[in-house]
Amino acid sequence: MSGELTNAPHLREVVLSTRERLAREPAAARMRPWVSTRLEQDVRAVARFMQYDQPYEFYCDESVARAGLGSAPSPMRYLLSGLAFCLQVWCAKVAALHDAALHELQIDVRTLLDMRGEHLVDDVPAHPQWFVLDVRLRSPAAPDAVIAVVREAARRCPVTSLVSEAVPVHLLITHNGATTYDDRPDELSEEHEEMTTR
Repeated sequence: MSGELTNAPHLREVVLSTRERLAREPAAARMRPWVSTRLEQDVRAVARFMQYDQPYEFYCDESVARAGLGSAPSPMRYLLSGLAFCLQVWCAKVAALHDAALHELQIDVRTLLDMRGEHLVDDVPAHPQWFVLDVRLRSPAAPDAVIAVVREAARRCPVTSLVSEAVPVHLLITHNGATTYDDRPDELSEEHEEMTTR
């Protein structure tokens, strides 16, 4: 597990100056992210786009059992990664804003997806039913300060905000090895999660 903030003052200055600029120039706040995807073979596809003045590409595929080649992660893994990446970025930014030192940060994302939905079997939704963002970090900051950082980060994260409008998104925070925050309902206990996400 790693994730130390090595230049928190710079990160804090960037966040604050960006906020000030966007308050002065609301039009500058509007972004239009895009990607272009192309199906390559069966269910294998590639996404290409320009960002930071350079080209990027990444692939998705399905397992052999689902008519794929198993050559790249599934689209769902990109969604889970997007949730974790966006929350990590905002945890770092909010920690810098509040002078909360971060030494390590790891986020695991879990969900429940019933494949009957996408295959039109029974009356089952095609989308995931919930997400758990399992945030594990090390910090000398007080537990309440760390909880506040993660909760504020979740409110600011565009991906988490979007997903939480559709299905419940729960936070589980472990600070220096101890669970300090857990808003999961009883039915999403560790045992139930293990049973339903295998």
